[in-house]
Amino acid sequence: MKKILIIEDERDLAEMYKEKLEIEKFQVFLAHNIEEGLKMAKKEKPDLILLDILLGEENGVSFLKRQKEDKEISQIPVVAFSNYDNSQTKKEANTLGIKEYLIKTNFTPKEFVQRIKNYLK
Repeated sequence: MKKILIIEDERDLAEMYKEKLEIEKFQVFLAHNIEEGLKMAKKEKPDLILLDILLGEENGVSFLKRQKEDKEISQIPVVAFSNYDNSQTKKEANTLGIKEYLIKTNFTPKEFVQRIKNYLK
């Protein structure tokens, strides 16, 4: 069973994505901030990380920088998903190696899950 870590500070949204992915037989873990996300990534070694970019005090780009510095988790692929559609942030996230930057409002939950499944084949 493939593992996915969702780092999302909006708990209701995180739970909704978790449920949709679990229906598709993924094992899903949730983190609600960068610190939790880093700890969970090290503990669970997910096959993919779904990273919200706007995370309260810290930006998701901070997570990407810290992830890349940590050899234990630096190779885990990351898909950014956010409603923050800022070209500079997208560029920075892409430079840090994300697989894709998805705008949440451009996808229904079903379309989003399908997109994610493509990364885990």
